[in-house]
Amino acid sequence: MKAHKYSLYLAISLVVLAVATLIPKGKVSASGDEGQFIAVSSMLDGLASGAAFPFIDTTPHRIAVAHIAVTDATTNCSAGAAAPSNVEVLVGQAGVSLVSVMGAAANTGISTTPGQCVFHVTIKAGHDGVPSTVTDIVVVNGGSSALTGINTVTASATVRVDNSASDYRVVKVQVSIGR
Repeated sequence: MKAHKYSLYLAISLVVLAVATLIPKGKVSASGDEGQFIAVSSMLDGLASGAAFPFIDTTPHRIAVAHIAVTDATTNCSAGAAAPSNVEVLVGQAGVSLVSVMGAAANTGISTTPGQCVFHVTIKAGHDGVPSTVTDIVVVNGGSSALTGINTVTASATVRVDNSASDYRVVKVQVSIGR
């Protein structure tokens, strides 16, 4: 009888846990609106000279705000002193308008490894020269040789997922096959 009672309690506990796990607590949102927060990092080791890396592509949804950090060599790793030597970051809409956002002002002056400096920039769509529609963050190797293990990129972004940023419509199609 004790084993049966124990099994019953265990079964009820598992059902309650399963139901609690499946019930959504709310929408993921960094700003309280119809948005989703994403964060992505990548090593850029081996990215060829002149090559473009489509780091983030949220099409058809728009990026409202993003924070981007890269590590790269520079002529002077002092706050605001110089832009990255090799890594270029472009934001906007691929095939429409992409602008460079990683200039000397992004230099934080942080360096713990010789030849490596940390750069940070926060972009907001439609502000400070950033296009009003941002769906892409692209990394370009502007240097003369392939990037190495000291080159990294990290970004976090709030992506609008409401219908106003998308022209997509759901269409239901019924197909009948027969005589």
